[in-house]
Amino acid sequence: MQISIAILPLTSRLACAAFISDRALPSSVPAISPSERHGNIAHGHVARGNVASNCRDVTFTVSATAQNQVATSPPPNLLNLDASLAFLAQPVELTTVSGTQKIYGQYCEPVKDSSRAKTLQFLVHGITYDHKYWAGFQTIPSSALYSWVTGDPITLVQAPYQVELLHDIICQLRSSAHAAIPTSWTRIIYVGHSYGSILATQLSSKHPKDIDGYILSGFAVPLPNEIQLRGVVGDDYSQASPERLPQAVNAPGYLISNNKKGRADSFYSRPEVDFSSVHYDLDFDTRGTMAMGEALTTVEIYNSTSYTSPVYVLTGQHDAMFCGNGSRTLGTPDCGSGATSQLAAVKMFYPAVPASSFDYYAQPNSGHTLQQHYAAVKGFAKAHAFLAYHGF
Repeated sequence: MQISIAILPLTSRLACAAFISDRALPSSVPAISPSERHGNIAHGHVARGNVASNCRDVTFTVSATAQNQVATSPPPNLLNLDASLAFLAQPVELTTVSGTQKIYGQYCEPVKDSSRAKTLQFLVHGITYDHKYWAGFQTIPSSALYSWVTGDPITLVQAPYQVELLHDIICQLRSSAHAAIPTSWTRIIYVGHSYGSILATQLSSKHPKDIDGYILSGFAVPLPNEIQLRGVVGDDYSQASPERLPQAVNAPGYLISNNKKGRADSFYSRPEVDFSSVHYDLDFDTRGTMAMGEALTTVEIYNSTSYTSPVYVLTGQHDAMFCGNGSRTLGTPDCGSGATSQLAAVKMFYPAVPASSFDYYAQPNSGHTLQQHYAAVKGFAKAHAFLAYHGF
C-alpha cells in the first residue's frame, strides 16, 4: 500500500465564526460557485487561497516491530462473498513481525506565519489511493511525504505494522531527526481517510501522545462485514498484474479493482450531479492496490481510552463503505444525522475526549471518496474551522 503522509505547516487562519454547535458553515465560507463546482477539485486547481510552497525530495528510514495477525487460507481475490467473509472472520492469532523500510517522500514547505511555524498536518489516505488523493485539500498550504510500504502483502503489510511505521516517522518529525526536515514539530494534526482513519484509531490507542488532534474522514462506526462486503465483491478485486505493480509477480496478495462502474458505486455518490465523471476517470486510471493483509485488518478499530485531544469526523452523507452495503446499487447509503448518526457514534472510540473537543460533519451529496465530490469545499471549510476553533 502507498501511505501518503502530507505534512502541512499551518500558515493561514480561518475564523471559527458560528461554527460547531449547529454544524452550519461558518458565515465566512461562500456557497459553491459554478467555477468551483466544475473546477478540478480533485487535483487542487480550485483556488482557495494563495498557496506558495517549496518542495524537496526526502527519504525516511523507518523500522517497526508489531503484533500482526496470522493470516490463514487467504482467498486469491475478493470475488466470492463467503470466502472473503471466512477470511476476515478467522480466529485472531498474533505473530511478531519486524521490518525496516526506505520511504521516499516529497516535503513541501510553504510560506509560514510565525504563529504556526511549529504545527503540521499529517495526512494518511485510504486503501487503493496514494498521495494524489490529498491534492484537493488546498485551503491550507501543504507539505507532503509520500511513501511505499513493501513486503509480503499477507503477513507483513497489515495495520499493526503500518501503525508502528507511522509512529517512527512521527518520532523523527518531533525530534528533528531528519536532516532534510530540520524543524522539530511541537504540534501534529493527523488527517486520515478511510483505512487511514482506521490506522488513526490504532495509533491514538497505542501511542496517545503522538498526535495533538485527529480529523477522521471517510469514517464512521461501521456496519458488519457481511453487509459491507455485499457491494465490494462487485468491484472485482483480483490479483494486480506485474505491469501495474512489479512486486506482485513475486508476492501474490496485492489486489486491484477491475470493475470501473463497481468502484464508482462503492466510492462515489451520483454521477455528474455530485461529482465529475472526468475526475472519476482519472481516479480509476490511477487507482492503486490493496494488500490482503490490509483487508484482514480493516476490522481492527481500537478504543483510545488514554487519548484526550480534539477529534473531528468528516464523512460523506452517503458513504456506502461505512454506512451502507458497500455499493449504491444495493440501496442509497445514509450515515444518519445528529446524535444518533454513525458519525456521532465514533465518540465511543474516544471516551476520554471531552464532549467539547469532539465534533462531526456529514458532507452532503457525497460518497466515501468525499474529496472528489463537488461539496468537498464545504468539508474542507468545516475541517479547517474545527482546527481554528481549537487553536491550531
